[in-house]
Amino acid sequence: MKKNRITFFCLIVLVFASCQKEIDWGTDGGDAADKLLVKIISKTGPDSSITTYTYNSAKQLTGENTTGVASTTILENDMKIYRNNSGIIQKTVQVAAGFLANGIDSVVTRYNYNSTLLRYSSSVFSVTVSGTTVFDSILYVYDGSGKIVSDEHYVKASILPPVLNLRNLYTYSAEGLNLTATQQLASTTLGGSLSQSTVQTFTFDTKKNPLVIKQEAIVLLRTGLFNAQNSLKTIVTNTSDPTTDYTMDYVYKYTTAGKPDSSYATRTPGATITASKYFYQ
Repeated sequence: MKKNRITFFCLIVLVFASCQKEIDWGTDGGDAADKLLVKIISKTGPDSSITTYTYNSAKQLTGENTTGVASTTILENDMKIYRNNSGIIQKTVQVAAGFLANGIDSVVTRYNYNSTLLRYSSSVFSVTVSGTTVFDSILYVYDGSGKIVSDEHYVKASILPPVLNLRNLYTYSAEGLNLTATQQLASTTLGGSLSQSTVQTFTFDTKKNPLVIKQEAIVLLRTGLFNAQNSLKTIVTNTSDPTTDYTMDYVYKYTTAGKPDSSYATRTPGATITASKYFYQ
């Protein structure tokens, strides 16, 4: 994939961030059965981060804000989710330090919803970099049970016609409660044929994921929020550059309600450990 295409798709990824106080790891947050996840504080070596979540009166996710530092990189990311009176996502507005560094004030993504089939059919966003506006239109493909099995990204730049430049594939567990694998197919040149780029596989515990938004997790690019349970292991394979392959192993402490209270994630190779604390309200 060309360097400018890698930069373009990296811009749409929001990361976790910020924390500036000592964390009391492993302290049970109480019975969180009816409470919402409102914050995750994480520490990786000298770096710290915080992610906060907001909801509407119907307990639907309306925002995710992340701040913090990763190495020397400042993480400032904010996503607001706008829904109609029926709770259907109409648009998201994202502001991020990475966007601003490329001269982009914000990225607005608009979603189309099929009220007959009760599913999101497509979404579109555009970014302008160095005077060139690029549109990314995403079509969602469903299986017979109503789950998104792939999304296809059609990119249009300047006067060129739209071309398929990225396809994500999603594999679910037999009972349909978790994503067991995701696969990315991308072109190395704009409009070229697609080939496998990365694969992620997941295994899970039997406890409750603290934040589950099901199919909305895929359209919001937050695939981990689809799952009913928590990931115990994530294996990332990069076909184009195997030197970047890695594995994440997770260990949790749980609240009395069976949701994560804190977690320790170990990345291999490197043995980097990230400790996270979960807060409910």
